Amino acid sequence: MDYAGQTIPVTDRKTGEVREAQVFVAVLGASSYTDAEATWTQGLSDWISSHVRAFGFYGGAPEVVVPDHLKSGVSKVCFYEPDLNPTYQEMAAHYGVAVIPARVRKPRDKAKVEVGV
Repeated sequence: MDYAGQTIPVTDRKTGEVREAQVFVAVLGASSYTDAEATWTQGLSDWISSHVRAFGFYGGAPEVVVPDHLKSGVSKVCFYEPDLNPTYQEMAAHYGVAVIPARVRKPRDKAKVEVGV
């Protein structure tokens, strides 16, 4: 699970206002089955909601989720025991998912989603 570095412009048809949307990407490890969606922010509510919609898209939740060290997901970066955001931890517990954040500056830890991005 990760956000793409690039944003996409979204134009309001009525006002012509252009807003930048973030692109959330989820990729299953074994099949490379990919889900992507645009959200307005990388904030906690968008982060959690994107996970829930991805699980719905897949028809279930994986056993393990490997996110990046996004502030919405990981409160404190630590090599051995990173602290997850409490809301993110509750969502993971609800779905029975283990969250193992990728190591800092180790893109191979989440290579599938990097390719998907």
